[in-house]
Amino acid sequence: MLQLLWLLLELLNNPTAPMIEITKDIERALKKYPTLQYVQGTGKPFIAGSFIAQSKVDNIDIETYEIKMTIPPNYPNAFPRVWETGGKIMPRNATRHIYTDGSLCLGNMIDEARACRNGITLTWFLDEILNVHLCREFVREETGKYPTGERSHDAEGVWESYYEILGTTDKLKIFNELELVLSHHHIERNSSCYCNSGKKYKICHSRIEPKLLDVGREKLKQIYDYLKANTQ
Repeated sequence: MLQLLWLLLELLNNPTAPMIEITKDIERALKKYPTLQYVQGTGKPFIAGSFIAQSKVDNIDIETYEIKMTIPPNYPNAFPRVWETGGKIMPRNATRHIYTDGSLCLGNMIDEARACRNGITLTWFLDEILNVHLCREFVREETGKYPTGERSHDAEGVWESYYEILGTTDKLKIFNELELVLSHHHIERNSSCYCNSGKKYKICHSRIEPKLLDVGREKLKQIYDYLKANTQ
């Protein structure tokens, strides 16, 4: 326990974090996945080992990947960072959803924010995020394409999420919608909507807001700022 607690203090670099809860969380995950272990090494500690990707349809093991994983300071409100270290996902570039630092792209900012808004567990992450991702990579290796399609990378992948949510590919209109939602808080359902549509709020933006704010208002502002900074 003390050894793992020391590991987490190093990983998180945050002595005010709920360390006991996170320690138990990681212990439970490593118990379910005994081929993974925490490693002290000579630098910052990390979790590493073999991860067996398993089909959820028939519970068949389909491929084993060697991985390295670090826990970010804002965990459990962010995904762990994962590297595939065995060379089975090639080439190591954006076409295989790999960042320039070699870590796996496990979803865009919106996907991650939705999943992590209320916190995650490492077991859930391994089961529902990493396992699914590696299964998709296995199919891509075998067939040359991903089984359920894929989003674009970087900012355009985030834009694509909003194309679906708002039903438009007009980025200026999307910016306007984000600005409207971010600049208004509580409003009575029977009041006129703040967008000046002439409709009541309950039949106008009350239907749009939940789809945009499901990541949380603070995170939505971060996404908005990211798109502003990365869109020409």
